[in-house]
Amino acid sequence: MKEKITDMALSKRLEQVLHMIPQCQTVADVGTDHGYLAVACIEEKVATQVIAIDVNQGPLESAKELVKERKLEHYITCRLGDGLAVTKEGEVDCAVICGMGGELMQHIITVGPELLYTYVLQPQSHRRELKQFLVDQGYGIVQEACLVEGNQYYDMWLVQRGATSVYNELPRDSMLWEYGALLQQEQSEVWTQHIQRRIETLQSILQHMRDTAKSSDAIQVMEQEMKALQGILQ
Repeated sequence: MKEKITDMALSKRLEQVLHMIPQCQTVADVGTDHGYLAVACIEEKVATQVIAIDVNQGPLESAKELVKERKLEHYITCRLGDGLAVTKEGEVDCAVICGMGGELMQHIITVGPELLYTYVLQPQSHRRELKQFLVDQGYGIVQEACLVEGNQYYDMWLVQRGATSVYNELPRDSMLWEYGALLQQEQSEVWTQHIQRRIETLQSILQHMRDTAKSSDAIQVMEQEMKALQGILQ
């Protein structure tokens, strides 16, 4: 019996992302890389069609080979190009964008032919800016998850148009835009340890700055960040 792709190739990070994708007709897997997530979406019956997109020819060729190997050519289309810009209006229900900076994700969202109803996002940076952009566009961050894989912390979000969540009332200067308002409500062990590690890092940097008589303004900014982080753990 042929193994499912989830049994042999998906990382913990992509497994979590897969579980956050709602049932839909067509998923766009942006930055598909080797196509593992695209194949899993079909084999796990999350979607009936997938558009696997990558800006680089090499990874896209790998994805095409995997799709052919799994005999899924009728279900997965591979496209080369700038993210959602290679899709058509009305073609996609949900876009999955993983492993990129928040600024690039915002670009990918805005160059598409339309703003979609659902996104599943796993950003590497600029979380605050991306979340605030989404809320300003009328989206709600309705689910957040986090995990550690290979000593690297990852967080991922389910975002839906017209939905509301704690972010709709969150002050713009809150640390929770960066660290996760829904994650703060859950207080999982992974999330708590992530915050604690950041506090320890700041403590170490502050000690070094004080010892070397660095700028008092910079010290004050870091002290404020550390105090805010300690506050969200309470």
